[in-house]
Amino acid sequence: MIVDRAGRPRWHAIWEGNPAIIRPEAWQSTDHNIVNGPNCRPYITYPFTAESGWTFDQRFRARDHVAKIYLTPDERAYGERLRTAIGRPYVLIDPWSKHHNLRWPRDHWQTLVDTCRDLTWVQQIYGDVVPLQRVTTVSTPSFRHACCLLATAAIYVRGESGMCHAAAALGVTQVTIWGGCMDWTVLGGYPGQHAVGVSLPACGRYQPCTHCDAAMRAITPDWVAEKLRAALSTIRVE
Repeated sequence: MIVDRAGRPRWHAIWEGNPAIIRPEAWQSTDHNIVNGPNCRPYITYPFTAESGWTFDQRFRARDHVAKIYLTPDERAYGERLRTAIGRPYVLIDPWSKHHNLRWPRDHWQTLVDTCRDLTWVQQIYGDVVPLQRVTTVSTPSFRHACCLLATAAIYVRGESGMCHAAAALGVTQVTIWGGCMDWTVLGGYPGQHAVGVSLPACGRYQPCTHCDAAMRAITPDWVAEKLRAALSTIRVE
C-alpha cells in the first residue's frame, strides 16, 4: 500500500492494474506499506524552504526502482490507433513544464523541429499548452492518455519530469534535456535514457532561477539533435 506521511492509504490512476499495489479499500494494517507522497518523497531531504529549494538524498537512485505501468488492452489499442493514424514512427515531445526551472526555451524547441524535418514530430497537448509549428498534435487530457501515446512512440524528448519516469516504466527510449535543477545522479540514469546538458551540482530551486535558465539556454538545439540521432541509432524503429 502506498501511504502518505500520516500513514493514510493513497491512490492514483497511474497505479490502476498494478498487481503489486493495493487499493485503499483492500488495505489492512498488516499490509506492507511504502511511504511516498507530498512532503515524504524518498529522494528529497527534509525539511527545506522555498528559499533553499530541495536537496537530494544521495542514498536514493531512481534507476534502482524502475516503475511498472500497466496499460489496459483498450488503452494499448488506443495507442496503436494513434500510431496508425500518424502513419510513421514518431518522435514524441512535450515542450511544456509546470516547473519553470525544467523548461527548455520554446525557441530552442522550434529550432530543433525545424532542423530535423526528416523526422515525424508529435506534440502532446493538454490544458493551455500552445503547439509548435510543423508538428502533429494529439490531445492527452490525462496522465494515462499521455502514456498511451508515449507507449507507441519511437522515442521521447522532453525536460526532466514525471513523464520521463513513465517512459522508463514503459521501456521507451528517451532523450532527457537536463539542466541545473534536478540531480541526475539521484533521479536519472534509467536504461535507455540519454541525457543532454546535465549540470551538477543541482541547485534544487523550484522558484524561478537564473542559474537554471542559463543552464537550459546553454543546451543548444544542435546538441539535442545530435543526441537524438545517436539515441535513434540504438533502437529498432518499426
